[in-house]
Amino acid sequence: MDRKKFFDLLKNLQTIMRCPSCGALYDVEEIQYVGNQDGYFLLSMTCSKCSLPVWVNFFAGSEREPVIANDLTITDSHFLEREPISSDEVLDFHTSLKSFSGDFKKAFKVK
Repeated sequence: MDRKKFFDLLKNLQTIMRCPSCGALYDVEEIQYVGNQDGYFLLSMTCSKCSLPVWVNFFAGSEREPVIANDLTITDSHFLEREPISSDEVLDFHTSLKSFSGDFKKAFKVK
């Protein structure tokens, strides 16, 4: 990937990536290139609002051969049509994890 394409990609990422903690958009100065290999890129981002460090790994393709980076199989394709997880579902899961004793047999009722 040439330098211009890479910087265009960074600009696009900068406009859509938000801090997972406070929701702020990252400034270009907060994004640092760490490295890349075989089309995979690693960035380090630190939010200037809340100081949360985030590592981002993404696939941008390889000029050597076309590769589809996807871990879904054809039998998993039904997941693409599902509704997004709601905040209530996340809160319910969090509550269940807080009360989880660590006993998987009991949790899944395995005998």
